[in-house]
This record gives sequence, structure tokens and C-alpha cells, in this order.
Amino acid sequence: MTTAHAMRCLSVLVLGALLAACQHHEQKLVLSEKSPVELRAMQSRAFETPDRNKTLRTVISTLQDLGYTIDKVEPEASTVTGTKLSILRLTAAVYPRGEKQLVVRSNAQVKLNPAQTTENQVDDPVFYQQFFFEPLAKAMFLTALQVEDEDHAPVPAVPPATPAAPPPAATPQTPPVPR
Repeated sequence: MTTAHAMRCLSVLVLGALLAACQHHEQKLVLSEKSPVELRAMQSRAFETPDRNKTLRTVISTLQDLGYTIDKVEPEASTVTGTKLSILRLTAAVYPRGEKQLVVRSNAQVKLNPAQTTENQVDDPVFYQQFFFEPLAKAMFLTALQVEDEDHAPVPAVPPATPAAPPPAATPQTPPVPR
């Protein structure tokens, strides 16, 4: 084998390796089996504020407080995407609902195996409530309201605590009669 022939073979091998390294690995998403209405209900909460910019900033700081690395912020679209431990990705969008409310909708995907590119959509309402909306509501100092059909008023996502029973009414007492 001549040196020139060996160099050509080596060049072909290197070129093949470079092309293989540049190969695009398509990321797959396994969608939930829940209906779109069920997903929207667990992924969305309304807040009694018209301040989109402040809400978007609070979403960013809440994700950071929860250990997410912010990957992308699109202020024009009012969206934020963050990842946690390279296996959990959460995207939140903020949009108006009427003149006095904003809706925050989040969508999370998780890699069940970090070595794979397949992501599964998170469809557990407890995840969204406890690990996103409760911390967000605390950071906003507002109650997160469950988003329902546009014809209905929003209701609290978490039922309010039962108020304590009022003290029993004092019964009028007659003054003691002197003897």
C-alpha cells in the first residue's frame, strides 16, 4: 500500500466520521394519552393581574428557584423554557385572559432515560400543582385560579381552607336581683 493510497483511505475514514458526528438526532416526544381538555386544565392557572412583564419575570425567577437552568426567554411571545438535570424540560407561556387576568400555561417533558432523546409529556396534575403553580403563586403573592371554560368564572385551583366556626353567640344574661 502506497502512502498516497493510505492517506486517501484515512481521509475517507475521517470524512465519514465527521459526517456521522454531524448527523442530526431527531428528538421524539411521547404524547400523553389524556385529552387536550384534561391537559389544559392541569397545565393552566389564571392570576388576577394584568402585568405580563412582571408575571414573566416571576416565572423566570420561580423556575430558577426550583433548580431549572433557563434555556430560552422570548419576551415577545411571553414564553420561558428551562431544564433541570438535563432530563426535565418545562416551558411556560403567559397570555391575557380578559383585561384583569393572565393565564400561565406550563408544559413539561421528561426523559425517562438520560441516554435517549425520547421525551415523555408529563401528565400528572400533582406535578404541575406542587412543583410549579404553588411556588409561582407564592412568588406572585396571588392565588392560582383553575382555568375553566371562558363562560365560567375561574375557581381556586386548591380549595380554600374551611373557615373556623364562628364563636357561639353570647346569650344575654339577666343581672342578679339584689335580695
